[in-house]
Amino acid sequence: MQRQGIEAAQAALAAGEATAMLVLKAHDQRTAELCSAARDAGIPVHEVTERDMWRMAWPGSEEPPTVLTLVGRYPEAQNLDELTTRGGLLLCLDGVSYAGNMGFSVRTAEVAGATGVILATPAPIPGRAWKDLRHSSMQATRFIPVVESPIEEVIASAKAAGHRIVVIEDVGDHDLPNVDLTGDVMLVIGAEAEGVSQAALEAADAVVRLPMHGFVPSYNLQVAVACACVEAARQRR
Repeated sequence: MQRQGIEAAQAALAAGEATAMLVLKAHDQRTAELCSAARDAGIPVHEVTERDMWRMAWPGSEEPPTVLTLVGRYPEAQNLDELTTRGGLLLCLDGVSYAGNMGFSVRTAEVAGATGVILATPAPIPGRAWKDLRHSSMQATRFIPVVESPIEEVIASAKAAGHRIVVIEDVGDHDLPNVDLTGDVMLVIGAEAEGVSQAALEAADAVVRLPMHGFVPSYNLQVAVACACVEAARQRR
């Protein structure tokens, strides 16, 4: 969640709730002292332009805030097990290969309040693809952890941490609003062409099919991610 303004940032920092901050590049001494205190506490501080601050701030302010503070989520995770043991909502992209789709999904999961995103890939993602991912996510990777791991390890870690696994796939026999997406749950979305892996289908507690009435046989990946994350956010509100 987001807190706006320097007073809210100071309160969150004092309470130990602040986990990341955005500040204007051109800031006063008071804000500079806040940044120093945050960095001393190990909290990442990102300096942005006024335009970026307007874009990132929740609407309603007459002037752009000088500070935005992230609370309620740790923006980084060292590994898969560290992420899954935090609980909450996870988004797993099972075999997704296009950086643009990954970035869109990361941003959508962040907006929906997810704990983190898992890229279930058989091989490490190249550095260039990571750069494209960060760009297409509008740099949401600053505020939500993204980890990589093969799907078999993802399933094992999520199950061990107590997550229910909900797969979004054309072969599903459940409607999305009828599946419980509260508590500790991992949403799994499959690759652009191949769909969800057999390992994910076999491990699923529920397989969901989105309603379709057209000639084209499926939605694209970004629509599936958006539908799943918005429904999860609605249920968890």
